[in-house]
Amino acid sequence: MSVAKCGLGGMRVVVVGGGAAGMATASRVRRLRRDWEVVVLEKSRWVSFALCGTPYYVGCVVRRIGDLVHYPLEEFTKRRGIDVRIGHEVVEVGDGYVRVRGGDGREYRLEYDKLVIATGAYPVKPRGIEGIDSEGVFVIGHLDDAIAIREWLDRNTREGDGAVVVGGGLVGVEMAEAFRSWGLRVTIVEKLGWLLPGILDPDMGERLTKIIAGVEGVNVVTGKGVSAVKRESGRAAGVLLEDGSEVGGRVVLVAVGRRPNTALAEQLGARIGETGAVWVNERMETSVEGVYAVGDVAETVSIVTGRRTWLPFAQVANKMGYVAGSNIAGLDARFAGAAGTVAARVFGVTIAKTGLTLEEARKLGFDAGSVTVEAGTKPRYMPGGSWVTLKLVYDRSSGRLLGAQALSGDESGFWRINVVAALLHKHADVWDLFTVDVGYAPPLNPVWDPLIVAARLALRDLGGKR
Repeated sequence: MSVAKCGLGGMRVVVVGGGAAGMATASRVRRLRRDWEVVVLEKSRWVSFALCGTPYYVGCVVRRIGDLVHYPLEEFTKRRGIDVRIGHEVVEVGDGYVRVRGGDGREYRLEYDKLVIATGAYPVKPRGIEGIDSEGVFVIGHLDDAIAIREWLDRNTREGDGAVVVGGGLVGVEMAEAFRSWGLRVTIVEKLGWLLPGILDPDMGERLTKIIAGVEGVNVVTGKGVSAVKRESGRAAGVLLEDGSEVGGRVVLVAVGRRPNTALAEQLGARIGETGAVWVNERMETSVEGVYAVGDVAETVSIVTGRRTWLPFAQVANKMGYVAGSNIAGLDARFAGAAGTVAARVFGVTIAKTGLTLEEARKLGFDAGSVTVEAGTKPRYMPGGSWVTLKLVYDRSSGRLLGAQALSGDESGFWRINVVAALLHKHADVWDLFTVDVGYAPPLNPVWDPLIVAARLALRDLGGKR
């Protein structure tokens, strides 16, 4: 449905959500169509914010919450000419219109020619855990959550108190480090057998678990779930585990995952994909004509498997927004998918992964093999070197690269995984990795870089097959 508008040029694009993907879409449309009206509706008080930076705000690495905002509001409203309305929540969406509740509580109807759903994802708070809504129990899904956590720590904790993190994924370990920086004794509780179970294979996850469990003031409990939150005077006092044991703490963070916020898309009748996120094609179009979805609310395709996947990562969201904005403005841009590359640096360890783990590859039917290399990051004669553990995953039948994981004492594990990520996008094989002209300089890496050594070992495993 196309409705006549009074905006510039007669076209109005409405973007619901002012996060990375939403603002990338809005900015791209305005760059290409200066005569179009672009309206961004954001229910919070922030746009263009770095949610990934919230653990560093909680840990006081980032001093001011405003530093997590990439651009000031005026950059979008004055320089780019985008009508950004903060504190405006979309409460209803229909064919050619949205109903909005403004900051003053009054509602109004806004019509659109093109609609972009960029509503993101929300942190899961399991309802089956008794006491989960107690004071002192937090999730982290927005900047305001980070503000609330830091204020709670400042007012209600002192050095030596306990903190509990429920969930040993990326957010969980990053927040554990943030709590430790306050001098708190931190316990990470992960129901599976190792930290980062959705990112690392068991062998790599167990290596990481051992490292983090060895940090002073940090305890790691694996293989046990949480049954309840302990309370004292209505406030969190720790958790009860499934085996009946207790862990004390004056603050509890629940970090057991996120889910796409598909409510508005479902209201509009958009197709929800097999991952639980909004289905989109390569142009970021949903099943509803004239409606796009971008960012953490939308699913995409794994460039390794060709299957539908959900990758709620900032770099993916920004590219989705760029592609959607290009197509809305009349170009023909395609987002082919992503490898699922993730990284973190916690407690002095760089963690990085791209593509499939060995477990994932085998579950998907690949004849998957792997090699693991433990090496130094510089020649032995050079001072200041560190260590890296690199795991390469490949298909034994074809020699094709499927993924890689790295742990390192310096940052080099990150760039090595990015090399593999680039090759995954070209469906490269182990021989391609071996022949990559990785640079060499004694202050930076060994002449036989661990990446190339891993490829050489994989070739041996393949028996010369490519």
